[in-house]
Amino acid sequence: MIKKILYATIIIGVLITSCGTQKRIAATTEKSKTTRESINADSVALGDLQTEMLKKLGQQGVDSSLNKKIVSLLSTLQDDLSKIQQTVDAVDFFLETKKNFRPNNYEEDVKPYVVRLDSFQLQKKTRDRIYQLLDEAVKMEAFQKYGMGAFFEPGIYRIAPAAFSNVNRSFQPAIDSMSAISNRYPDIKRTAHLVIVGYADATPITPGTQLFNELKNYMKQPDPQSVQMNQVLSDLRANELLRNLKIIMKTSASKFSSYNQLKIGYSSYGRGQALPFNNITDYTDNDERRRVVVFYWAILPEL
Repeated sequence: MIKKILYATIIIGVLITSCGTQKRIAATTEKSKTTRESINADSVALGDLQTEMLKKLGQQGVDSSLNKKIVSLLSTLQDDLSKIQQTVDAVDFFLETKKNFRPNNYEEDVKPYVVRLDSFQLQKKTRDRIYQLLDEAVKMEAFQKYGMGAFFEPGIYRIAPAAFSNVNRSFQPAIDSMSAISNRYPDIKRTAHLVIVGYADATPITPGTQLFNELKNYMKQPDPQSVQMNQVLSDLRANELLRNLKIIMKTSASKFSSYNQLKIGYSSYGRGQALPFNNITDYTDNDERRRVVVFYWAILPEL
């Protein structure tokens, strides 16, 4: 009688263990399948973003420094997908052998990989929101061109206090668009990136003028060349506009929800006598279209 009871107990234990093993196999198989589907969907989304980014770069619709930031974000997201793909491959390898899903083997060898699949799936909503924000950043015409004459008097690289209201008015439409996008993503850590790029024409700066003497003293060079002076002039004007833009952003804080939690990255630089837009093919040396400043911006997620 005791032997029969013992035998029955063993049989029941084996059946329970086998049943538990089968459940773990079935659950893991489903997780592997679902994760692969998510990886494929994410890959398509990233591919579309990369295509749009290349198109925008070709149209000069994004600053090179912002382009690098977006490319870096896309690369990081792609690397994350590659890593989870490796995890799925490992799980599928374990699924080839049933004994891997017996209690001890599963806990020690398989479960850590399954936990990574679970974590990836739990983050799906956040990933989708990140892709949405990146999609807006890539597709939106987030730049504005201004003629230098809108802010600076001829031969001047400082903005007079009386002209501040004009600068403020000029930048407000972009700030309105920026705040609207930022406010749609309160659940995502994000940074507002603001870049000002200045340009000058190829006209030499007349020796002996106040501007010539100021730039010469600033450069600390005995005989500066015209191209060098125009480079510095574009730098100084971009820096001056950026100084004003920082003030404008602070006075516009109420347009942003949780402004104090929003990271803001500022940068400015000049490109001197470089041609602003490659779709214009008839620039001349003394061309009003070359004396411009371009304001680029993007709201990007923090990963």
